[in-house]
Amino acid sequence: MRSLLPIALLLTACQTTRSTSTTITGTPELRPASAPAGATVAAASPAAPVVQPAGKWLVTLSAQGSPMDVQVELIRLDDGSWTGTVTSAAFPPFPVSKAVLTGNKMVATLAIPTGDTATMTLEFDGDTVTGEWAMPGDGSRLSGKRR
Repeated sequence: MRSLLPIALLLTACQTTRSTSTTITGTPELRPASAPAGATVAAASPAAPVVQPAGKWLVTLSAQGSPMDVQVELIRLDDGSWTGTVTSAAFPPFPVSKAVLTGNKMVATLAIPTGDTATMTLEFDGDTVTGEWAMPGDGSRLSGKRR
């Protein structure tokens, strides 16, 4: 048995050992860890200003080259969509057929008696509004305030 011990030690000392190495180059990219399943993650962007466009607005625009005052009434429905009317002494009320609010801008589509559509792009800032309106053959900048 004594004669086997030196041989065992010799064999152990002569064993080949394998190893690997990895070299990482470049700049590491830090990313936030994924949220656990079912977790809600808050947006990292700053809070957008709260816009309250519902109500009546007195708006001045130019139609066929002449200044005109119109009243824009915007109504938010229970489902979050928008509707309303645009009225003036010069024409009957035009219903808002579609309105989309993104941030502080709203694009409203109006059904007009000629069968065409008009659009109003409204940018709200507190109790003031600016933007433009357009329809085939006409359009202008607009500005106004809450009534």
